[in-house]
Amino acid sequence: MEFKSLFKDIFKVDKQKMSTHQRLQMLNDYTPVFYPSKIEDSIAVQSCIRAIATHCSKFEMHHKKYVMDKVSKSTKIYQINGDINYLLQYKPNPINVPSQFLYKIVSNLLMNNNSFVYIDRDKEGMIKGFYPITSSKYELLEDTKGTIFLRFTFVNNKTYELPYVELIHLRNNYQNHEIFGDSNRGLKGSVATSNTARLGIENAVKSTASLRGILKFSNSILKESDMKKYKDSFVTDYLNMENESGIASLDAKADFTPVKLDPITLSDSQLSYLDNSIYKYFGVNENIINSSFTPDQWNAFYESVLEPIAIQMEQEFTTKIFGEEAIKAGNRIIFSVERIKYAKTETKINLISQLGALGIYTVDEARAVLDMPPIGGEEGAKRLQSLNYVNSNLADEYQVGNDEGGNDE
Repeated sequence: MEFKSLFKDIFKVDKQKMSTHQRLQMLNDYTPVFYPSKIEDSIAVQSCIRAIATHCSKFEMHHKKYVMDKVSKSTKIYQINGDINYLLQYKPNPINVPSQFLYKIVSNLLMNNNSFVYIDRDKEGMIKGFYPITSSKYELLEDTKGTIFLRFTFVNNKTYELPYVELIHLRNNYQNHEIFGDSNRGLKGSVATSNTARLGIENAVKSTASLRGILKFSNSILKESDMKKYKDSFVTDYLNMENESGIASLDAKADFTPVKLDPITLSDSQLSYLDNSIYKYFGVNENIINSSFTPDQWNAFYESVLEPIAIQMEQEFTTKIFGEEAIKAGNRIIFSVERIKYAKTETKINLISQLGALGIYTVDEARAVLDMPPIGGEEGAKRLQSLNYVNSNLADEYQVGNDEGGNDE
């Protein structure tokens, strides 16, 4: 695939004909047009988005089927290793591997509170790929039959309209608008203040790193052109980076009086306060940003930030990929992450000890928890169980004995 023809490769045309669709009328009179916010210039915002999107890129995507076993009355889960599962696990589209695909759609979600994925289907309705869409403008339209479309305007001013039902749509801050997530306007004040503070520090460093002062000439009848020439010569000779000595010399014609600049900048605690206000907006803290979190902090971060994103993605991908009958038959798209990987070694060992005694872990599964390579074969598939536990169906026999075994009396 050539990137110069990416638009054509995705949408199958170089340019779409303008439609006669009208703007969708919203219930609350909100405009059906959304412009992505511009908050990406903040280093604190970028740090938050990178941290969350990086962890979300570790999600594993699976096509699974939940089937009720009529005999045991329990639900059995099967992995469906078909085309959809292959796309999700290995190649969502020709230019993204799964981790890049997930990073892209989650970063779009956090930056704009809206993230779209186009489901590319062939003429038979078979899914050929999933494409994250980054657009400079989104516009809701409807045709005479009431079908909702979304018109994307890209940075090159090309536009394309897609039926809303063909788009996976993730939303944050979904409060006021019927379709779109709200903008990040509540964050703009903190971002502006933080950027101004950092710009002040940058300017302070520049101003204090150079020699500044007043050049006073003793000859009162010196021409203005001569004073300018003398000043320019002084600046060229002494106020430049090549003058490493920091020493300047003058004759009796002029006196140089240095001007001391004491620029006002924010303290470390004040800068931290500004950053923390942005961190709180995204539900993270400095330890998450710096990857120095404890297991408890990781669990809190997962449950409050990552898990809600995973749940929304599961629901959106499932309902947009499968039809009603397929969903009723148990087909699901599952997003999962191995939380135990972030636990302490002590916690992992205790977990293996407790669950292994119940026969829940195989040898290889226990080794995976400890980041050890699998043994494989029958040995790796063994389930070791403690004799302190008994099958509930045999509990009565175990407690009082089995009369069928014979009684001496």
